[in-house]
Amino acid sequence: MNVLNPALHDTLRALKLTGMLQTLDARVAQARGGQLGHLDFLQVLCEDEIARRESGALTRRLRLARFEEQATIETFDFTANPKVPAAALRDLAALRWLDVGESIILYGPTGVGKTHIA
Repeated sequence: MNVLNPALHDTLRALKLTGMLQTLDARVAQARGGQLGHLDFLQVLCEDEIARRESGALTRRLRLARFEEQATIETFDFTANPKVPAAALRDLAALRWLDVGESIILYGPTGVGKTHIA
């Protein structure tokens, strides 16, 4: 299904709202199915646009940083050092500590993965 008429397509492009443009058909289908009211429809379209912009910004920052390799918590080798508390590190990665205004300190000997976790 394609609900886009050429004028709406051009308007969204002119406003640089391509995140909305990409998800509009799916969101209209949800609204027609009764899953979204008018305000919910507008809200999720705006959230789609924000998500697209944040994703693009992260991609640009990573490219500009020119990291030799990308390190993520998913690629951390917990088997290399069985003393590393995997559950605690995954909990830290959820960033709940940030929402409550707490700080964390990573300490330990050389080579245990502090920089990777940071």
